[in-house]
Amino acid sequence: MSSYPRIALATALTPGTPEHYQKLTKLGVKDMIICLAISHFDRYRAGEYQTLLAREAGMKTHACLMTDLSEPFHDARHFFTAYQKLGYSFGTKVMILCQASKTVKNPGKKLTELLGYISYFVAKEDIDVAFNKKDLDRGYFNLNEIPEYFNLTIINPGQINSGIDRAGTWISTKDFDSDTQYLGYDYYGFYTSQGYQMTLEPEYIAQEGDTWVIIATRHGIWLPKLLELNKADYEDLVVPGQRIKVC
Repeated sequence: MSSYPRIALATALTPGTPEHYQKLTKLGVKDMIICLAISHFDRYRAGEYQTLLAREAGMKTHACLMTDLSEPFHDARHFFTAYQKLGYSFGTKVMILCQASKTVKNPGKKLTELLGYISYFVAKEDIDVAFNKKDLDRGYFNLNEIPEYFNLTIINPGQINSGIDRAGTWISTKDFDSDTQYLGYDYYGFYTSQGYQMTLEPEYIAQEGDTWVIIATRHGIWLPKLLELNKADYEDLVVPGQRIKVC
């Protein structure tokens, strides 16, 4: 049973050693999303050496801005400075990782403003908006305010799936080999550019992170038809290893 392509997210807690990145590549992780800028910091040095380490390990690097949305213009300016300095170029995938802050009013409006600035130098189809599932559950962010042409990443470690059907990428764990390291699955190949191999088999073996929506989308099946084939309800969980009828 194959699995979805893996991705890794580098933060300040990610070990800064060549050995760590080599272990990730042995795991099959070829794509690293690296935080280049954080709100309230004029320069984030960890992103500089993490970019170098990942590239030396042969990994493809993508850029991340971690923001509390308090100062959209400031964040965009410092992110773009690091983006250029480290050799990221047009076509690079960019994650906007939103952090909840009780002091920021109208976060949806601030996020729209920030996405407008980022879109000046990053194509909209290359932008990913990421949220912690707990922040969505608390109602801090409203997904209806995020246009669907942006990829959506949900950080929901330790659960059976992302918890959000619209998610294109799911950060599934924050631990790797006794270190703090965010790892996830790239359902539709947004970061990894790995297409899904369709088969003529009548059944599909469910993978970690699967939901009815993901299976229906990847197999080109109308969701109600998929549920009917499997005598399932939309609320039913999909369990890894479960045999799903797809035709």
